[in-house]
Amino acid sequence: MIPDPVEARVRQHVDAALRHLTEGSALTTIETEKLDLKEEAGRRDRGGALLAGVPTNTSAAEALAGEVRCFANTPGGGAIILGVDDKTHALLGTALDPEWLRQRIDDLTGVAPVIEEEVVDGTRLLVLLVAESAEPVEDPDQRLRWRVGDQCRTVDRAEWWSHRADRIGVDSMAAATGRTLADVSGGALLVARTYLDEGGEPEAAGADDAQLLTRLGVLRPDGTLSQAGVLLFCPADRPMIELSRLDVAGGDVTLRYTHPVGESLLEALQEVEARLDTINGVRPTSRGFVEAGQRLLPVRAVREAVLNHLTHRDWMQAEPTTVRWIDADDTLEVTSPGGFTGGVTASNVLTTRHSRYPALADLFRALRLVDRQGVGVPRMYQTMLAGGHQAPVIEQMAGPRVRTTLPGKPLSPVLAGLLAAVEPAPRRRDVHVAVLINTLLRRPFLTEYDVAEVLQRSRESALLAMAAVEECHVGDVPLLTRIDAGWRFDRRIARAATRGVYGALPKSSDLLWYRAGGAATVRRAAEYWLARRERVTSGDIADIIGMAQPNVSTMLSSLAATQDVVTRGPGRGRAAHFVRAKG
Repeated sequence: MIPDPVEARVRQHVDAALRHLTEGSALTTIETEKLDLKEEAGRRDRGGALLAGVPTNTSAAEALAGEVRCFANTPGGGAIILGVDDKTHALLGTALDPEWLRQRIDDLTGVAPVIEEEVVDGTRLLVLLVAESAEPVEDPDQRLRWRVGDQCRTVDRAEWWSHRADRIGVDSMAAATGRTLADVSGGALLVARTYLDEGGEPEAAGADDAQLLTRLGVLRPDGTLSQAGVLLFCPADRPMIELSRLDVAGGDVTLRYTHPVGESLLEALQEVEARLDTINGVRPTSRGFVEAGQRLLPVRAVREAVLNHLTHRDWMQAEPTTVRWIDADDTLEVTSPGGFTGGVTASNVLTTRHSRYPALADLFRALRLVDRQGVGVPRMYQTMLAGGHQAPVIEQMAGPRVRTTLPGKPLSPVLAGLLAAVEPAPRRRDVHVAVLINTLLRRPFLTEYDVAEVLQRSRESALLAMAAVEECHVGDVPLLTRIDAGWRFDRRIARAATRGVYGALPKSSDLLWYRAGGAATVRRAAEYWLARRERVTSGDIADIIGMAQPNVSTMLSSLAATQDVVTRGPGRGRAAHFVRAKG
């Protein structure tokens, strides 16, 4: 929720505007620094006539995203009243679904506004309440804008952070230090220019030293460096990152790099990345749909894992961040001091966003090393699964410490191949699609609660994501099919995957176990079903495992006779079913 003081100020502007709209007051403008009126984009035909409203409108969400970013950057946040002509103040209304709109704006901006419905003179409007962001929210062109009067104006990063530090003063990485440009390592400046040039910002890379650091937000208007600037750009008094290479887990160290004292963290990071690039070699042979020439681990996932730890670790502790590569498993482990913060846990890390040091997170973004907040972990998941790997494991350990593991083996070519065949093509980059395919290769079906669990979302939010996934197909075959219990792969998809059409199943794999056939499969499928539902029929099991119903019925009856997993329910004939056996 929006903090109370901010919400109160913003709501005053909203209430005043709604009152004037209700009364039809002849104001020259209702818009203020805290409030904007917007007509729903994409609702007029070529002649300018207003079209009927619909629950989902991508053009409207994209148009609103820019205004939401602007208000998120504005001290105190702001609000948008949607469904009003901003020039004439005519009430046009909107039929957009608030939950859909909130999620779509969140997908586009990383900001999820509170959206409320208001009815003025019988016209439905939506009020979007946007909280002030803890970090700068960039436009697609990497600019920052905030509200000045009734317009959005460009602001530079240094001014944004200086203003925020003066307002709240809680982020130690945004705090001023006694260091100046004279304390900055020349090597760190060279590395920063390299990263910016590679990130598509040659103009920033070519700026002079002071301009460069100002654009990055670490050289304050008073000429001092922020703590984040000192951490990345000044010579270090202790090792902050270490890399080791082992032959097997717990085995011999074959390579070790320790960040030298007197070298900046930015220079050390570049060195670690260069060494990992050499270690993370090319897979020599094609394995099903896992292409020849593919890296042992996705390069993007490796970078995100390292940067995620440098961004979110506890910098009050002297212990370095450790990066470990294990040759036998093609596995990367990154460990850093400090536990999860801000409500993040191992069970919600895919969807919950929090920065221990917002100014440091923004500096890594400004260097074009990471994208906006909340993208890093989903990107790790998606790129790992798309390459046929298992999902990352992110866990808190004693200390406390957080460890991220990127497992290189065993590969799942069927996962990579099936994801690569999904249409429409943009959904291949959708982490929801990747996670659900990966899960359905291991489970015969998913209930709505299973979907919420694996996507790490609320039930309502998970169902919205699922609606998009249901539109996916492979060729002319739907990817998923609805059943009474939830969702499963379309029968044709499951059959093709079992035959290896999308890629080989790993040896000794439990993938698609429910397609193996036989009494053991029926027993396990019934156990899985009854863990989620009160009753099961032979038709239910036959549908999810692809066996003939009479055969399934015989096997379930045999299990019921010995009270193994199931027992017969009271119904007979068409009402015949099985329930969980007691004990």
